[in-house]
Amino acid sequence: MNLCVTALLFYMFQLIHGQPDYLGFISIDCGIEVNSTYQDSVSNMIYVSDYSFVTTGENHGISSDYVKPSLVKRYLNLRFFPHGARNCYTLRSLVMGNKYLVRAAFYYGNYDGLGKPPVFDLYLGTNYWHEVSLSDAGAFNWMDIIVVAPDDYLQVCLVNKGMGNPFISGLDLRPMKNTLYPEVNATQSLVLVNSNRFHMGPTDGSVIRYPSDSHDRIWTTYNAIPNCIQISATSVIQNNLRDVYDVPSSVMQNAVTANSSRIDFSWNPSDPSVNISSKYFFIFYFAELQTVGSNAVRQFDIIINSKTWNKQPYTPTFQVTDYFSGILHGMENYSVSLVATKNATLPPILNAMEMYLVKPITAVATDPGDARAMMAIQDDFGVIKNWMGDPCIPKASIWRGLNCSYPPKLVFLWVGWCHLY
Repeated sequence: MNLCVTALLFYMFQLIHGQPDYLGFISIDCGIEVNSTYQDSVSNMIYVSDYSFVTTGENHGISSDYVKPSLVKRYLNLRFFPHGARNCYTLRSLVMGNKYLVRAAFYYGNYDGLGKPPVFDLYLGTNYWHEVSLSDAGAFNWMDIIVVAPDDYLQVCLVNKGMGNPFISGLDLRPMKNTLYPEVNATQSLVLVNSNRFHMGPTDGSVIRYPSDSHDRIWTTYNAIPNCIQISATSVIQNNLRDVYDVPSSVMQNAVTANSSRIDFSWNPSDPSVNISSKYFFIFYFAELQTVGSNAVRQFDIIINSKTWNKQPYTPTFQVTDYFSGILHGMENYSVSLVATKNATLPPILNAMEMYLVKPITAVATDPGDARAMMAIQDDFGVIKNWMGDPCIPKASIWRGLNCSYPPKLVFLWVGWCHLY
């Protein structure tokens, strides 16, 4: 349709603030002073204020009782949203059809003095991402989703469900190689479950991320495997030719092995939306770190909830990353065992792992041309009201002054739109 062509052309050529940096990264510290920036002392990444990405909400610092010496700077402030059912950040200057990792971070820190973290929903565009529910006032949470951009922008929306004001501490976007995570496509995304991306390094809480991981995935230590022995290597661990996950060498240089014939652990999705139709995607990473003698054999089976997943006994390759992955259907708990075969002389080994919830892209967004035209009007004329997220979806949150047909397409804009400020 030919709606507000002048506004749209102006939008296409105007200077857009909040563009990605030279790496393609967007790193937002929500709630800091307007137009302020700073460089992180560990990663050297530049963090910016959220002024150019959102038009609603209020800034606030956390309670001094929750400020700790170890607290990173981005958790000292937040933006909360006391008004409106849906409030959205817009991440622009993306490449339509490319893959991106989007991360939202939350630290309540009793900023409002209520001592009760709110519960609210997180959406990526028109599609449900995850519920945000912190266990207590001092708890952290961050959520990753890997997605194909359906347009040249993505919107992250916080939705009030009547259980307190939504808030956010940080928002990141990282470009991914399109060859990575082939499970992600235009019809489904991957949501990291409970921050379950683990390396088997020292159990001192160490974190591996950018610059060691060029995609800035966050790898935390996993210390929930009983009766295990940690091993490590200093040599570079290579990725194999069929690698589609690009795990950094620093992650793979550590592993755990059993002091018996098996490694056992379990994990719980803890997702309020889990049901029998839910699908989980797991990736276990392996690399042999020790020189194995000619008479020694490291060989094991991968068993999940009593089902053996490997067709042949598995043997990791020396100093080369390999992986085993699969789809699990919705259950409340998963028990994993790596069990040495009867021919093995060495126990199993595990270097790293990731667990994702497979999220179908079910909600159809408004026609891209119509959506861009409405965003142009919003940007150029400052129209706010309930103009958040997708103009026509969901139907309960259609932008005021619009009439849409479905599948979502704009029919007309009320001629009195200039009174919507």
